[in-house]
Amino acid sequence: MNRLHIRPRIIATLYVPLLVFCCGCPFDAGAGGGGAGAGEFPFLDESGNFTFDGATALSLDNATELKFSGEVSRGADVDIFSLGTLAPGDALFVDVQRTSGDLDPVLAIFDSREFIHAFNDDRTPDASDLNPLLDIIVRGPRGEYFLGIASLQGSASTGRYQVTVRITPAVGVPDPAPQIVFLNWAGGQNVTVANVGTFDLPPFKATDLGPYEGQTEAMKDRVQQIVEQRYDGFNLIVMNSDDDAVPASAHSTIYFGGNSSRAFAISEQIDILNADASDNSIVFTRSYKEAFSRAPSFEAMAQAVGNTVAHEVGHLLGLVHTSECDSLMDTACGNSRILSAQLFTTAPLDDSVFPVGSQNAVELIGWLLGLTGL
Repeated sequence: MNRLHIRPRIIATLYVPLLVFCCGCPFDAGAGGGGAGAGEFPFLDESGNFTFDGATALSLDNATELKFSGEVSRGADVDIFSLGTLAPGDALFVDVQRTSGDLDPVLAIFDSREFIHAFNDDRTPDASDLNPLLDIIVRGPRGEYFLGIASLQGSASTGRYQVTVRITPAVGVPDPAPQIVFLNWAGGQNVTVANVGTFDLPPFKATDLGPYEGQTEAMKDRVQQIVEQRYDGFNLIVMNSDDDAVPASAHSTIYFGGNSSRAFAISEQIDILNADASDNSIVFTRSYKEAFSRAPSFEAMAQAVGNTVAHEVGHLLGLVHTSECDSLMDTACGNSRILSAQLFTTAPLDDSVFPVGSQNAVELIGWLLGLTGL
């Protein structure tokens, strides 16, 4: 199954992203019980652990390791486990392995506010290993943390899994680090975006987007300005191929060009807590031409492209999709919504990510990039 992380298009009234997911599925009341057999991890997936209030408590002390098993018994099943109290700087390792059925598991970590801290649906960005793995350092506030496991939404996959959890206290919180984003308007031959594809891209022209003859330079300038506005206050440095050399240090590149019938843009991965400062995205500029009922104004189109770039950079920082129209990480609202400003907000997770929880995008970005002026 394709795991590309996209800002999808709405085609007519049908939402058909590259990721095929079920939205609004009811939650199962939990897997059935079952004891551990010889050589098996103990089965700790209690019935009713599909909410944070009903989470199964794991007997896990700091600096210890716990192994257990569970089951996603139906496609809509979700299992929530309490990890106990964690603090900023604690290291958390969680390894989930399918042991039966066709289960395609996803893994998420939440804090006591039910805010997502980290998410993984595949061990490898190219989807060659579907078993999720997280190896992170807690950055959120001290309090109770939760581990959530479900099947990839829309896959209707089921089966048993085994989990290894390991906590190492007081490793230390990494310092925030500025991120460079390079807007490549120049195009190029054999441009490769990992896990996405290889493209021959001509230099960007505003007419790729629609009837904006003679407005190429103005469009590029306005899109960059909008991206900078979306990340105002954070240490995100935006450079471009017209005014700047390709950065010698680690940076993410946003390419422009090409067409997709299903997406405005695609990122090579959701980069958990910005572990890779050199991953990339592509914005399919010709996808905008017929995406709206009438040609948007220059400013509205600049907003659409700027919102999309900011959204994809969000994925490259580790942000996931949400389901609130004003949120920059929204993935459920119609094409017309991106024609005006969207902002980083606290918003419910989209069903395509996880059935419960929310994302505080501003807090996550602040942890990773730091704030300007400090």
